[in-house]
Amino acid sequence: MNIFHHDTLSQNTHTQDTLPPLTARQSPWRRVGHSLLREATTDPDLAICQAGLDWQVERVDLRSADTLEAIPDFSAIRRCDTGRYLGVVGADYTPVQNREVFRFFADLAEDKRFTIETAGSFQGGKIVWAMAHLPDLGIHIGDDESKTYLFISNGHTGNKTLTVAPTTIRIICQNTLALAEAQARGRRKHPGLSGGFTVRHTPGIRAALDDIRNAYAQAIASQKTTQQIYQHLASVPLTSQLERQFMTRLFGTPAPGESGRTTTIREHREARLAGILASPTSQVRGTRDSAFSLFQSIVEYVDHDRTTRTHDGATEDESRLVSATQGSGAALKRQAWDSILELAA
Repeated sequence: MNIFHHDTLSQNTHTQDTLPPLTARQSPWRRVGHSLLREATTDPDLAICQAGLDWQVERVDLRSADTLEAIPDFSAIRRCDTGRYLGVVGADYTPVQNREVFRFFADLAEDKRFTIETAGSFQGGKIVWAMAHLPDLGIHIGDDESKTYLFISNGHTGNKTLTVAPTTIRIICQNTLALAEAQARGRRKHPGLSGGFTVRHTPGIRAALDDIRNAYAQAIASQKTTQQIYQHLASVPLTSQLERQFMTRLFGTPAPGESGRTTTIREHREARLAGILASPTSQVRGTRDSAFSLFQSIVEYVDHDRTTRTHDGATEDESRLVSATQGSGAALKRQAWDSILELAA
């Protein structure tokens, strides 16, 4: 059975075809930046031109400076359009051209049911990425819509693998790409598709890409099961007892003689969660006052409001982003998913 949920995976309910859709509640890091394409498109050829990635790479022999003899077992990777050298690779390195990255989405989604939304390159073309929205992997219940994005990052340097993974992070710069890749690595301990795939540039890379396409195609085919699970959560009424049991599982009960600071933090959290449940993001036609909206209140709280300790000069929003995707915030969302499934069963 294929089970999707927002941002995190259940330890005991997911299977080999698990993917995480995005919540309809816009994440803080998706409120900034803009598409690196002039407009989102279903045409890979148009996207690659808009992103300035309509160029290829080629292998070039390395030669010694004194004898000009070719150096065995190593080559340079050079951009065909500018002549810029991007990296040094071994004999088994197999380049993946930019056009292949963009065609991946078209091969995966039938009837052009995908939209390439952001794409670009860093370091003069050493790193290339593209991100697409695939509606066939999303969930739509009433007016509440969950979206799933898939990104591909590729390196022409010889020391970066090709990565294909779902993401909840809108990739607009090198930092957000690094976060998306870290998010995928953090999920890789779970079985299934949520952690995505990394592939080395060996002669078998194209066969590996075909396997990845097949895996995601199977997930699309089995997505109806996920829709049924979400609809079930949306059909379970949000009662005071359900809310109390759910919050107790996540946060426990007040300890006797708790400190004033602990009381303040707890009261602030309770007030904020109550506010989220009463807000327009939870009062959505088709999911309001349900187990689904209760679970989503935790997702919104973790992504937007949860107090997070800053570090290394990061802002509070930046620290919350890291926590929500790969730290304690992500763990809290996993626990919320496990709990709501058990209580709504």
